[in-house]
Amino acid sequence: MNRETWTEEKLNRMLTTPGPALVEDMKKIKGDIMILGAGGKRGPTLSVLAKNACKMAGVEKRIIAVSRGSDKLAVDLMKENGVEFIAMDLMDTKKLYELPDVENVIFMVGKKFGTNGNEWQTWSMNSVLPAFVADKFRSSNIVVFSSGNIY
Repeated sequence: MNRETWTEEKLNRMLTTPGPALVEDMKKIKGDIMILGAGGKRGPTLSVLAKNACKMAGVEKRIIAVSRGSDKLAVDLMKENGVEFIAMDLMDTKKLYELPDVENVIFMVGKKFGTNGNEWQTWSMNSVLPAFVADKFRSSNIVVFSSGNIY
């Protein structure tokens, strides 16, 4: 039995290589894509996956990742692969409304862990922030994407 060694680099390559259907879909999507909360578990590789799908589809499209940027390795992965990165706290509504307008938004923001004693922050991020995002991007297509955790 040949057991191939799994590395983080190999996993990232697997997670950021688009299939043919995604490449074809990228040809149909009009406009740029912004991923809010791109610094979480799935955000960095999703951002790079989208950028790679654009390249393979032969379309020019900005892929913009927005996150606090506390994970330097995740930020580096995105930047090294042509993803534009904006470091910010999305709870800063002044800065939220200064984000560039885009046609497509993937919303991946959510507070799931470590909320004991800070329940108000969890409520604010999971209930109030989506309303501000919907207002800011009211002319955009918005998709909510969650890791599947129960809030």
